[in-house]
Amino acid sequence: MRYIPTFCLREGMKIGKNIYSTDGVVLLANDVILNDEYIKSLVKIGVNGIYIEDDLSHDIHIKNVISDELRVKAVKSMKVIYNSPADLSRTLNTVEYLAKSIMLEILNSKGVMVNMIDIKTFDDYMYSHSVNVAVLSSVIGMALHLDLKKIERLTTAALLHDIGKVFIPKDILDKEKVSEAESNLIKSHSEKGYRYIKEHYNIPVTTYVGILQHHERFDGKGYPDGKKGGDISKFARIIAICDAYDNLVAERPNKKAYIPSDAIEYIMANNGQIFDPKLVKIFLRKVAPYPLGTVLKLSNGESVIVIENNEDCSIRPKVRNIDNNNVYDLTNDWNLRNVTIIGVEND
Repeated sequence: MRYIPTFCLREGMKIGKNIYSTDGVVLLANDVILNDEYIKSLVKIGVNGIYIEDDLSHDIHIKNVISDELRVKAVKSMKVIYNSPADLSRTLNTVEYLAKSIMLEILNSKGVMVNMIDIKTFDDYMYSHSVNVAVLSSVIGMALHLDLKKIERLTTAALLHDIGKVFIPKDILDKEKVSEAESNLIKSHSEKGYRYIKEHYNIPVTTYVGILQHHERFDGKGYPDGKKGGDISKFARIIAICDAYDNLVAERPNKKAYIPSDAIEYIMANNGQIFDPKLVKIFLRKVAPYPLGTVLKLSNGESVIVIENNEDCSIRPKVRNIDNNNVYDLTNDWNLRNVTIIGVEND
């Protein structure tokens, strides 16, 4: 199985993973053969890409960090929460249940790297984003060996990190270009969310402070308070990286999606400026820049497909030549020490 961006889809490709709507309805099922009508429909609803099964990737099995069932349930629940934030009693119970469920599924996955690219539509972006940031934050929390109660609180904060956006007009959030006043209004979402949660829920301080500070920068140039370094809560520093990454790899009406390796490169380039260097190091160990099934071009001219990732050196995975099936370990094979990855091939 491998991921193919929507713009690279061709008739005759076989779907490798169910495609769901926000409401949990299967739009296209596993094993369906794509035709032109299906491809046009996927483009129309803003699906960023899909997983396919083909001869090149038939033996590559990508393990979900959380199950499809939990992801669909979580996205559907977040949609309800974002569209009816005044239902206070149900909101917190739902979020705490989802946070615990996400944490337990990740715990049972026994330290798996994040190799899966999430499939989103334009309409479900905000809800999927909240779930993805929660999943990534929980993975990082476990890699840091936080105790389970702290991971649950971190995951709760991540699920609710953008809740303040419900108080900002959607037409402003969706604008490609905004005025300075509109930009300041959008930036107010972290404080609006913090005040909403703090005033209405009896939850630990660490959770709502994580919501407040998730746009603070490690160099002190963030908002709302310009906090710096260790003065920013650990929850917020974790959520900041996960939020940025998922924003980058998402396709929306006003922006194209980054491929995971380019998103990782952005995170690395802002190491010590926007992001905590120690947490970036952990993030690079747990989130694969080249997910399983990615086709790469090497500096020696070979085209290869990623078959295994290495936590200790995620930028140099184990790969298989797509022409002769030779397997190379870019981390440990001494003969390949000067061979580099020069690009990702989507077709």
